Amino acid sequence: MEQTNTASIEKLWTRTFVMVAAANFLLFFSFYLLLPVLPLYLFDKFNAGNTEAGVVISMYTVGALACRPFAGFLVDTLSRKPLYFWTFFLFSTCFVGYKVLGLIPLLAVLRFAHGLFFGISTTASNTVAIDSLPASRRGEGIGYFGVSVNLAFATGPMTGMFLYESFGENIIFATSIILCIIGLILVANLKVKPREKKPHAPLSLDRFFLTRAIPQFVNFIFVGFAYGPVTNYISIYAKELGIGGSGWFYALIAAGLILNRIMTGRLIDRGYLTRLVGIGMTIIVVAYLILAFCHSPFAFFASAFLIGTSLGLIFPGYQTMCVNLARHDQRGTANSTYLSGWDIGIGSGILVGGAMASHFGMHQQVFIASAAALVIADLMFWFWTSKHYVKNKLEGN
Repeated sequence: MEQTNTASIEKLWTRTFVMVAAANFLLFFSFYLLLPVLPLYLFDKFNAGNTEAGVVISMYTVGALACRPFAGFLVDTLSRKPLYFWTFFLFSTCFVGYKVLGLIPLLAVLRFAHGLFFGISTTASNTVAIDSLPASRRGEGIGYFGVSVNLAFATGPMTGMFLYESFGENIIFATSIILCIIGLILVANLKVKPREKKPHAPLSLDRFFLTRAIPQFVNFIFVGFAYGPVTNYISIYAKELGIGGSGWFYALIAAGLILNRIMTGRLIDRGYLTRLVGIGMTIIVVAYLILAFCHSPFAFFASAFLIGTSLGLIFPGYQTMCVNLARHDQRGTANSTYLSGWDIGIGSGILVGGAMASHFGMHQQVFIASAAALVIADLMFWFWTSKHYVKNKLEGN
């Protein structure tokens, strides 16, 4: 009872938390605004083929993944606000490059750089947000902070396509730049506590990767692996099933995500963390089995909402576990470890899914494989990851 009363007194919606969440939304929204438009831009403006366009687009993920371990090290070593500001600034300038550069190889390099700055900036933003949260309400705060990404995911691609079809590509780049400038103003006005100056510890693996969170990292790769095909192939799968309106699939995922992130944060802080993540891991298995064997629009779209609902439990849960397994001076590393697992999973899922679809000639087998991966992940969580967390979590960090 005493812990509950203390938690209710500690303030969650501080000025810093609100501003960093708003800046995070603007960064992700500007990214999602461009996401569905970029392939069309490459086809129309550069006469790029599918292979060339695929390489350019995928370089973003390569850049983000390549920097993750170093992003955690930089966030835990340098002053967080300047690092956040300048990587956000460089991320913003990349939008100019898409319009200025006229060669596909240069666009591939630019796309890699865009992913690089995105990876460092998002690691910094997550860490600044977590630093502003009281420990007793961390799970709740992480859940709310994640909503900034989910809202961008739900509205960005749809807005981007509307603007592109109505006004062309120039308005996309201009809007992204304007939104990033607003985000930069917010970051510049953040009040971040100065870091304590400590002697530099010798370089070791745990300054780049949180070794205490290996089970969480491995488990999260499996979750990302299953979600990778959803990001790239769900519209094709819908056509194979004869189902229209596949854009609503992503909207329902976002709705489930936002609903659960808002509802479950407080339960995480009250000690239900592993149980909530376990429930989410089980629900997502059911969701993918429905998706893999669905034959009707109702089942197809119901699986989307269930996927979002389960991820609403899984995302804040895994991030909270990683942060609670880390020392205070390892929060950047904890966040980069969490995000690296997701990036590796997404990338491998897209690659394996594409190869499987080419081999079988259809996408049902891709989602059956995703469901099988999630069964392994579910068992792994209950018998390894959750027990490891309970045994190794750090109190009061």
